[in-house]
Amino acid sequence: MIVLHLVTAMALGLGQPAYASLELPAAGKALAAEAQSVPQKVPPCDAPEFHQFDFWLGDWNVVGTRTGKVAGTSHIERAMGGCVIWENWTSAGSGYFGKSYNTYNVLLKRWEQYWVDNVAGVMFFHGELKDGVMDYWTDDVPQKDGKMLRRHLQFFNEGPDKVRQFSQGSNDGGKTWFVEYDLTYNRRQ
Repeated sequence: MIVLHLVTAMALGLGQPAYASLELPAAGKALAAEAQSVPQKVPPCDAPEFHQFDFWLGDWNVVGTRTGKVAGTSHIERAMGGCVIWENWTSAGSGYFGKSYNTYNVLLKRWEQYWVDNVAGVMFFHGELKDGVMDYWTDDVPQKDGKMLRRHLQFFNEGPDKVRQFSQGSNDGGKTWFVEYDLTYNRRQ
């Protein structure tokens, strides 16, 4: 119960100069004084690392980089108290959609992405911001055809209104690579 009163006193700002004329009972004065002594914590996801991928936030029209053909749309926002960058992807004309959850893992000191979609696809990436590029990798993951697939996914910040997403795959442990897709995100105005 004391904690509830302490939280209430902090929320109301009791004990602050603006409330000096407010008459409190002795217990209230003690709680207000205690509330003032509690250090205000910085939200855990306000560290600079959590903002390295902010260039991807926004509403986007997405096209093939080489073809200019419409690929889909994406809405990307901060969620969960700023700890997650949440992607909501919708492909053009196919009914395919998916979501990714991106966060900075403070214990492993790396970025992680978990992708899920409406055709039971899941992928887990890990990586870092390297030379201004968000650089993600997967481990070798078994595919339906029995082959192993390693992915390399990169996000290039090409200015305030443009991001390039480039994905490559390898079936031989990274010896050779093929382009899976190459997309350009153009910010909706």
